[in-house]
Amino acid sequence: MKHTKLTRLLAIVMMLIMLFALQAPALACSSMELTSKEGNHYWFRTCDMDDAFNVFGENGSMIDPSYLVSYPAGQPIHFTTGDITAEHTIIGMSFGDSLALLDGMNDAGLTAGLQDYREGTSYPGDEAPEGMRLVSGMEALTWFLAQCEDVDDVIEMVKTTRVKAIHVEGIPYSELSATMHLVFVDAAGKTVVLENGDPENPGVYTVYESIGVMTNSPSYPDQIANLEDYIGKSPELRAQNIKSITMKGVTVTGKASTEDRAFPAANTSMNRFIRCAMLRYAADGGSQIPSKDMLARGYKLFANAANVTKEDINGLYKYSSIQDGKAVGQAPGYTQYTVFYDITNRSVSILPYDSVVWTELTMTDANKTARTTYNILRGGAGATAAATTGSTAPAVEVPVVSGNQGNYTVQAGDYLGKIALNLYGDASKWSNIYEANRSILKNPNDLQPGQVLVIPAA
Repeated sequence: MKHTKLTRLLAIVMMLIMLFALQAPALACSSMELTSKEGNHYWFRTCDMDDAFNVFGENGSMIDPSYLVSYPAGQPIHFTTGDITAEHTIIGMSFGDSLALLDGMNDAGLTAGLQDYREGTSYPGDEAPEGMRLVSGMEALTWFLAQCEDVDDVIEMVKTTRVKAIHVEGIPYSELSATMHLVFVDAAGKTVVLENGDPENPGVYTVYESIGVMTNSPSYPDQIANLEDYIGKSPELRAQNIKSITMKGVTVTGKASTEDRAFPAANTSMNRFIRCAMLRYAADGGSQIPSKDMLARGYKLFANAANVTKEDINGLYKYSSIQDGKAVGQAPGYTQYTVFYDITNRSVSILPYDSVVWTELTMTDANKTARTTYNILRGGAGATAAATTGSTAPAVEVPVVSGNQGNYTVQAGDYLGKIALNLYGDASKWSNIYEANRSILKNPNDLQPGQVLVIPAA
């Protein structure tokens, strides 16, 4: 009898340890949709965690390295809860080398991402009700992208989908959690958030129309309520007689107040939601940014709202309360990567936390016959150069010679990895071009349209 009790006690302790291990990483992500001057749609997101779940498999991470990945249309996908044949080609970012996607896009332009939602519920049964399908919380993003063309399709599929905490191969402790909400943007720019947080209907998604931004917990209605409180108490907004903001057709009205509230500076989820919302509103949803500049200018706007560097790993992301001036329940984390989805042109570009080089994968280049993984470029720290006096020296024209040697004029949207891929067929050779142009590039990300680069032999 004593042995049985001891065994049960040890089992409970181990379960608690496993649950703590899952809850410890700060899956603190932010996302923002932007619509360009020409009306094209784009989506940025950060993936923010601590080193326990480092997506590149580094620093003692519990998961294997993640990759850019593609799934072809017309091929079966072997989900944990059963097989389906993909109706759409998918490109995106894997979570480890698993079937789970952290974010992705399909060939219809439907784009989506997982963001941490600690209030998420799990369907209690082992079998779905008649006419329903079960899906693992970690595989849900891949599930919807494989079958849906737009947000309306997602809303329809929600009716027959029940999400459950089920183990996914390659993701430790995934069987303990269905705590993810999903953000979707389609080719028309329609944006929604899916949350499975209703304890009366566990595992059932609720759909919310979105203002175009989202962070992790709390729920979307709670985030909006907090934003209403901020709008009502912001002295800057009151001075401009701004009592409400409207984005993506959704109006958020401030709560009447004469109190002042400072602009949120902490990195908690609620504060990042407010920053993302107000910066998107101030930028008029991105409508003043030309499409050709969206990666550069949109990223700067979004980075100001959401990015946290590795050096800030002890910054606050999520806390339950403030006691004696100290945050209780804080969880450390940092932006492991930022990703940019060009919905109009069907491409994804990713920037790791320790890189100055974006890696791009287009729908056109995705393998059409089998699931395929693609390496992500990792650049070193950017170089610096001493300042010089006088005017800017004119670009030196380099005569074009045979082979992959000569000159290249930088075009809008270019980056070194993209140029290396086009000229050498190998994006990893970007450093060859950088080293040959140190005299005009202060760092590998310092490209300007019109610059003339020396292209060394491969």
